[in-house]
Amino acid sequence: MPSPAEALPDPWPDGPGTLLADHIQCAAEWRPLLDRRLRYVRVVDALPPPGAAIPEHAVLVTPSGAVRRGNGLMEYWMAEAHEITPLARRECLEGWTRELADLRRRHEEGEQLAARLRDELAAGEPELADLRKQLEDSRHRLAQREGEHHIIAQEADQARQRAETVTWEWQSLQDQTSSGAERKNAIHAELDRHRTRQAEIRGSIAARNDELRALENERAEKSDIVTNARVVFAERRQAAEHMAERQLPLQSRIQEIEQLVRTRSEDLGSYRARIGDLQRQVSETRQRLEPLEQDVARQAGHLEAARREREEAMGAVGRWDSRLHEQRAALDDLRTRKGQVDVELAEQRVRRQNLVERVTADYRVTPEQLAAAPEPAWENGQRPDRDTLETQIAELRARLESMGPVNLVAIEEYNQYEERAAFLTRQQEDLINAKQQLLDLIRRINQTTTEMFSQTFNQVNANFQDMFQKLFGGGTAKLVLVDEGDVLESGIEIIARPPGKKLQTVSLLSGGERTMTAVALLFALYMVKPSPFCLLDELDAALDEANIGRFIKVVEGFVEKSQFIVITHNRQTIGAADILYGVTMEHQGVSKIVSMKFSRHEQQPAPAS
Repeated sequence: MPSPAEALPDPWPDGPGTLLADHIQCAAEWRPLLDRRLRYVRVVDALPPPGAAIPEHAVLVTPSGAVRRGNGLMEYWMAEAHEITPLARRECLEGWTRELADLRRRHEEGEQLAARLRDELAAGEPELADLRKQLEDSRHRLAQREGEHHIIAQEADQARQRAETVTWEWQSLQDQTSSGAERKNAIHAELDRHRTRQAEIRGSIAARNDELRALENERAEKSDIVTNARVVFAERRQAAEHMAERQLPLQSRIQEIEQLVRTRSEDLGSYRARIGDLQRQVSETRQRLEPLEQDVARQAGHLEAARREREEAMGAVGRWDSRLHEQRAALDDLRTRKGQVDVELAEQRVRRQNLVERVTADYRVTPEQLAAAPEPAWENGQRPDRDTLETQIAELRARLESMGPVNLVAIEEYNQYEERAAFLTRQQEDLINAKQQLLDLIRRINQTTTEMFSQTFNQVNANFQDMFQKLFGGGTAKLVLVDEGDVLESGIEIIARPPGKKLQTVSLLSGGERTMTAVALLFALYMVKPSPFCLLDELDAALDEANIGRFIKVVEGFVEKSQFIVITHNRQTIGAADILYGVTMEHQGVSKIVSMKFSRHEQQPAPAS
């Protein structure tokens, strides 16, 4: 077999880019077929502008999925949802939109031109119909004239034949000597009549011939008019057909784009259906998590109630602190007043003592002696007059006023304030004790919650390490608290080391390794509190054959306790199933669910119930 270069030369050697076949590796026996199939396909970085010349069979392809063919058609192929970027998707959709708008514009222009041609054809239809009618009338009249001409010609032939017959008879009569004069005269008369009739027929034939020539001329003129009209009509029809032919690729391209849009819409519908499945899975997961969430909610409710009680207690403590502060302020005021009263009382005592001392010093008499002393003896044995007594009383009052007022209830007020201070002191002690009890309750709740979380976390961590080694066939993995000092508020970091790699976080692993790590963590949580049903939606999509085998073994280890519903396209996973459910389309638009139950003892498919 000749080499590809000898058998299939490059049809576009000076074309842009490189041949697509040069980028594809295949076996040597398939290379000629590959080169033959892809000899017109070239890979370019960007498509040439719309006006650039491209060979008819050439195809230009860009790495982003844009395709331009030699006939002017363009296509945009979108990558998978996990490979295409939002920018590439936006550029692809914008390219489709621009191309669709251009095709629609060209289609509208063609429609407008076709409409104008149809209007012109419609405007010429009455004139053409009139010409056709006139042509038909002329043809009808010509046919009538031809019929009359044929009849006249037949009559002329008959008259000619009769004249020849009469002439022959005349000759015969001349030869016959036995003919009578009457017979001769009759023949002459008949011959004259025939000659007259022949002359009339010849005149009629000449007139008919003139009329026939006039009709022929009229028919020729009408035929020219009809021919011109037919030419114009044919030209316009050809232009309309040309426009229709030009619109066919546009309509075909529009249909292709609309079909592509419908396909993308169906893909979007499937994506939405898958999103719905994921949402249902999330809903089921949430339903499974509801008991845990309820427990957590109850614990959180207890904790929240304790926190509210603590806040209320703290508020009460704050209020009591405020009241205590007020009482302390009042007590300070009372103490200040008590000090003032004590000072005043001390002053009164000092004054009284001074007065007693002065009386004692001045009059050599004590207050007791003065109280027990009899009525004093007045000078001259007579009581002093009123004025003298009033003067003495005024002097004494002045002396009393100089001593100042004496508060006789100061001691009683002091005792009352002292009792109030003791009561407030007891209230303060009660509030301090209540605050300490609330703090102890909060500490016990936090301690219990921390112990429960730590116990569950340690169990999940141990399950995660064991499950990671089963799935990866070795390696290590662990869950680490970001802040071990505050377990309840701390974040959790996942550390994994597959066999042959260094210890690193999950975000630095490959896609398959991250999937296997997530599966290990999922089953680690599942082992703490398993549920009767578990739905896995294409969990093995990113796994290779070896990892899928480990994944199947792990799932089979949980089959005794739970039932697994797995959505998958992998043959190994399908082969490990007990019952298969598939959707097939026997007829267009009609889907049917087919189920099959496998008997592991007989190793052959058995019909599902």
